[in-house]
Amino acid sequence: MIRKPFRRLQIIGEKDVILQGHKIGYQLKQSSRIRGIRLEIRSDSGLSVVVPRKYSQQAVDDLLKSKSCWIFRHLSADEPRQMPLFNKEADHGDKLPFMGKNIEIALAPDKAKIPVIELKGNRLIVFSDGAKPDMAVLLENWYREQAATILKNKADDFSALLGLTYRKLLIRGQRTRWGSCSRLGNLTLNWKLLLAPEPVIDYVIIHELCHRKHMNHSRKFWDMVAGYCPKWRAHRQWLLAHEDELKATASFKAYKFIYS
Repeated sequence: MIRKPFRRLQIIGEKDVILQGHKIGYQLKQSSRIRGIRLEIRSDSGLSVVVPRKYSQQAVDDLLKSKSCWIFRHLSADEPRQMPLFNKEADHGDKLPFMGKNIEIALAPDKAKIPVIELKGNRLIVFSDGAKPDMAVLLENWYREQAATILKNKADDFSALLGLTYRKLLIRGQRTRWGSCSRLGNLTLNWKLLLAPEPVIDYVIIHELCHRKHMNHSRKFWDMVAGYCPKWRAHRQWLLAHEDELKATASFKAYKFIYS
């Protein structure tokens, strides 16, 4: 089972640091769910530093100084890095992630009263009768439909490769899991995985299929995962670092960028 880490953040206080001769304020937060120090930049609140339960202020200061160029680059960015996913702000010209590439929303007039979405190249064309459709509903439904086909095909392909079977595949939108495998042999995958790069998607599916042989996270289990997905650690870290970007409720006020 792969869970989205459920962060319980506690605000410790407001701090200042001198970077390249400038005083930069940041909010210090603590989480029991992380091991290292994480830097976050939001479009609405600026720089935050998230630390684990055990940390040293010196380690925080050293990291901030070593990443000063990164901090200034993203603090001064005019546009947020997080795209408006599945909310009513999504509009013509906005770009959304889809399996490691960006696809651009294009509204097109059409006589049909029921809006229709078609992916042509890197353009996600929304045909409607002129009235602006409910983009939040349309986009989520489209991603779910794509997931039902794409994730099923991948699960079948990897199942054959690993020599393992599964009973059935369920596509859901869980808040805390990317995927799971039941003792009955049922796989559950999160449709939001389509927002991630394809190698990350493959890792999650391989991970869950390996549970068909090892219903645990033992050494044998991870050895099996590594045999079919050598870069699994990097893919797991990607999920940890980008969980907020993959939430369906993301908006322009979500993270610009995360360094961890």
